[in-house]
Amino acid sequence: MSSEDPDDYAVTSYIRFLDSLIGHPDDVKELRSNRILCNRLGSDEEVAQTFKQISHGLLVDSESYEGVRISIKEHYENLVNAWLGECTLWYHNLFRTPERVLAAAVTLITLYLALIQTYYTMYPRK
Repeated sequence: MSSEDPDDYAVTSYIRFLDSLIGHPDDVKELRSNRILCNRLGSDEEVAQTFKQISHGLLVDSESYEGVRISIKEHYENLVNAWLGECTLWYHNLFRTPERVLAAAVTLITLYLALIQTYYTMYPRK
């Protein structure tokens, strides 16, 4: 392969692409939770710093991951996806433990019974 061949830059382009996704240690955590990265360095902060150091000055094929970048941007800017993401976060935070699930169920049952009681108070049986 010649040095002008874009395949020469496949690994460095991928490293630069991952660096573009990692701006903060929380991004590393997100990539780990989705099994995109496997952290063997220690902390997520170390991984973020390592990618910043490694990617500095790399020769890359700037178009190799352009389609992926565009897809990520379109997905992020889609309001339905953003709303669903927020709902999913809310759901996972609310129902994180069995006790919370039980508390939510008891709350819904109590609310249902209160509505029934209100209805029969306003419209009593004759």
